[in-house]
Amino acid sequence: MGDPHKITGLIRTEGKTRVYQMGDGSVETREGGTVSWRNNNPGNLKFEYANSADKTVHTARTKGVALTAAQGRYEGVVALDQWGNAVFETDAAGRAAKAQLLRHSHGGKTIPEMLKAYAVDDYTGKANTDAYAQSVYAVGDSQGVDLRSKKIKDLSPKEFEALLDGMKKVEGFQEGTVTRTQPRADTGPEALSPGQQRVHQMASQALTLQLGATHSPAQIDTLIRSAVAVAAENAGRGDVQGVFLSKDQQTIALKQAFGISEIGVQEALNCSLTDPVRKEVCSETLQPSLQAQPQAPQVAALSR
Repeated sequence: MGDPHKITGLIRTEGKTRVYQMGDGSVETREGGTVSWRNNNPGNLKFEYANSADKTVHTARTKGVALTAAQGRYEGVVALDQWGNAVFETDAAGRAAKAQLLRHSHGGKTIPEMLKAYAVDDYTGKANTDAYAQSVYAVGDSQGVDLRSKKIKDLSPKEFEALLDGMKKVEGFQEGTVTRTQPRADTGPEALSPGQQRVHQMASQALTLQLGATHSPAQIDTLIRSAVAVAAENAGRGDVQGVFLSKDQQTIALKQAFGISEIGVQEALNCSLTDPVRKEVCSETLQPSLQAQPQAPQVAALSR
């Protein structure tokens, strides 16, 4: 089985909810807490794109281009949420990306100098960099190090870790609730070929974006698996180049090298097909229960 603690795909992002595909094939729902916790992004690293939920953003860059930029810059970026915040496969990957940003882009600056470029006004409100710096210093003091008047590149390993801890605290890293739906024995990534994994990823991106507001995570997962099964059944039509949903949201179409394969949305959800492979795909799934938690304050931090 794969790593149950590693996010491999974003199924749905809405409000304070994130639904993830995990490395062992299970589906994890994170509810409440803060956005930095939900996204494994302790630094709230953000990549702006057009038409995101952040109405303070003014850019023509598409979400796909923004995601490619994020993945090209940092290891472990899985997706972007509706605000443009990066989703990392693990909290360690998010912390490593934060460390990379500080060392490579702000190494010659003191903490207040860095914060003027790091923390900016956005959808979360106005950034108070003076208060931010004082909070970071306080964390350093509690760990027995003085972070004042030092350039980031000159910090010792212990001081640098204190800086990361302080920024994580200010960014509002607070856990919420987690619900996990366990996978069937054959649903882990290792059960899919590289080609099937590619179809799974394309279907996940297309269907989550368009059906996330109207269908449950379990339903979307069923549709994604159905798309993978359709591709396998019609392998003779060549590699899948794209997965699309019809305008009336009733049909999933797979554009292949030598034709188009389709599956009805309701057909897949009703599990009405008799083919044994497809029946297995449509086997019963459980919808995670969500338990709301109050949102903790968050300090804006836009990092590029």
